[in-house]
Amino acid sequence: MFDLETCVAFVTNKASKMMADAFNKRLIELGITRVQWIALYYLGKYEGISQKDLAKKMNIKCSTVARLLDRMEKEGSVTRRSDPQDRRIIRLKLTEKGKELREKFLPECEKMSELFASGITDDEIETFTRVLKKMMDNINYKGKK
Repeated sequence: MFDLETCVAFVTNKASKMMADAFNKRLIELGITRVQWIALYYLGKYEGISQKDLAKKMNIKCSTVARLLDRMEKEGSVTRRSDPQDRRIIRLKLTEKGKELREKFLPECEKMSELFASGITDDEIETFTRVLKKMMDNINYKGKK
């Protein structure tokens, strides 16, 4: 019989929300939001990423990314440029200030990751990640039928 409290989707959603809230709370104490940090992370990892691809990576709407980038641009942490081959595409780049912010928060994010994984072996993390990936693949596969 179905039990919501043992349903994998419910348990993982609850855990994800708890971690996101804890992570956001810590980052806000340091002067940045979790969403801003995620943008900084991807902008640093994929220099010249398009606005559309950033939205995909962050799993949020393009309009939400646009508003986030408006704020980040005003704060001087990111620049937007039209792609030379296709002016409809907006390319993003961290400024020096953006790079400094990203580097400043990387150690804090590592601490949070270690806190979340405390008492869990590398093998357990690997198994957990593999199982979640299989679940996501199941959703993607079944959704395409």
